[in-house]
Amino acid sequence: MTHTLTFPGESAPAFPSLTLTVPDDWHALSVTGAVLAAGKAVEQGEFRPNIVVAVSRYAAGYTLQTAIDAVVARVESIEGKVELVRDEHEVLGLPGFRIEFSYPDARVGTLMQGVRLAVVENGPVVDLVQLTATATGTQATELWGELREIQSSAGLSAVSA
Repeated sequence: MTHTLTFPGESAPAFPSLTLTVPDDWHALSVTGAVLAAGKAVEQGEFRPNIVVAVSRYAAGYTLQTAIDAVVARVESIEGKVELVRDEHEVLGLPGFRIEFSYPDARVGTLMQGVRLAVVENGPVVDLVQLTATATGTQATELWGELREIQSSAGLSAVSA
């Protein structure tokens, strides 16, 4: 006897439906491992400031604190990093977390990143949504507010089975 499992289905619900509002000079990007990504239009050869949205699925019981601990450990392991912000921060209208930091990068000098996390209960599973903003240090001096606004625009349309 056999039976068929499906995605999406009762035991494997669809990922949350997410939205991101970007300025007119930003465009959709295709990024491996991302469900949604956007980058600012830049001159050829220039680093493209970007926002990458990833969803990771976990068993029920996975917590925001577990996700925070993992991200903080990764950030703290980066040589030369300077942490700028770490706080509880609403993400997708849910309790969330944000950390912002810069670090030296051999290709572009300095990179600045901001990571926001939220955990979405989704039937029998939990989906971790991570929004990561990245720009060079020079770009961040002018664009960090814009990157934060885009991250803040992220919305949760629905969680469907």
